[in-house]
Amino acid sequence: MTIEDKNKIDMITMTKEGIYPQKVILIITDHLNWESDISEHLFKLQEKINTYINVIESKKIYKYFPDAKGRDNFLIKIYFKYQIPDECICFLEKVNEVIQSINTSIEYEIG
Repeated sequence: MTIEDKNKIDMITMTKEGIYPQKVILIITDHLNWESDISEHLFKLQEKINTYINVIESKKIYKYFPDAKGRDNFLIKIYFKYQIPDECICFLEKVNEVIQSINTSIEYEIG
């Protein structure tokens, strides 16, 4: 699954034992380059993130990933294949501020 599968969770895991706070990690994989339409790419990313937020807020995360029961700290981790533009960084920073209220944060890696 990828960023283009907007209604699907790519992967779910948890931080290792002994790491506090224990976080449920929801992973997004983004294999698209940013050379064509940045706005369209950001829209796809926004739709995917919205799906993840909905799964967390609706508590469906516990249905899809029973090992998450009892955990209420979440991390949306995005793995980008290509370098991201400044517009994407700004977007992710804004989203990160908003989702703190649901004990969720966003991190990303490139490469």
